[in-house]
Amino acid sequence: MEFMLLLNIEETRIYKDLERQTKLKAAARFLSMGYSISEVAKAVDLFVEEVATEVVNSQTHTEQDDRTK
Repeated sequence: MEFMLLLNIEETRIYKDLERQTKLKAAARFLSMGYSISEVAKAVDLFVEEVATEVVNSQTHTEQDDRTK
């Protein structure tokens, strides 16, 4: 029981998921401000491929939003 209480919060899956979501949201914001994929990847500590995927996902969501208006 004591061992479980000593678990570092940064090692939990929830923390890692929230950290990743936060980085992806920041990446989307930087991209919308005109920064390059490479610059954004460096700024938010993600791989270029992850940021590129975010670009594709955001374009897909934008297209879907446009169709529903």
